[in-house]
Amino acid sequence: MGYEVFVSHSMTQEDLGIVYTAAQDATAREINCYIAERDWQFGSSLPDKIESHIRTCDCFVAFLTAGGAHSQWVNQEVGCAVGLRKHRILVVEQGVEVRGFDIGKEYIILNRWNPWEAIATLNTYLSTLKDEKEKQQTAALFVLGVLALIALFGGGE
Repeated sequence: MGYEVFVSHSMTQEDLGIVYTAAQDATAREINCYIAERDWQFGSSLPDKIESHIRTCDCFVAFLTAGGAHSQWVNQEVGCAVGLRKHRILVVEQGVEVRGFDIGKEYIILNRWNPWEAIATLNTYLSTLKDEKEKQQTAALFVLGVLALIALFGGGE
């Protein structure tokens, strides 16, 4: 099934380089990053496509850069994630103020001139979340297997 992350970000060229690098590193760790502009669905509703992927993601990551913090799309995506009670991870560029529902939330600091530390921190944390999900799925499958065996062998009194 994998681990699915929705990535919210601005469309500025400076931000796309960081976002795509972070997504590439996550993919190498077997984490699927959904980036809306890479998912062409011509003729489909962009808001519906985005909401659907936020709804089904395991985790929501917002890059709050100088451009991202002021992007209407990023802010609406964050609002959607808040409404859907998604686990939200913020990557905040130095000097950018966190606002709204995320005031007081822990976040990863992004140094635009050296983004590698933030990318490594983000993807190490996402790897931990992915591993936790896999352990929970394995435990659930084990319990289902035991229950199936009990039903199969123990139900014939």
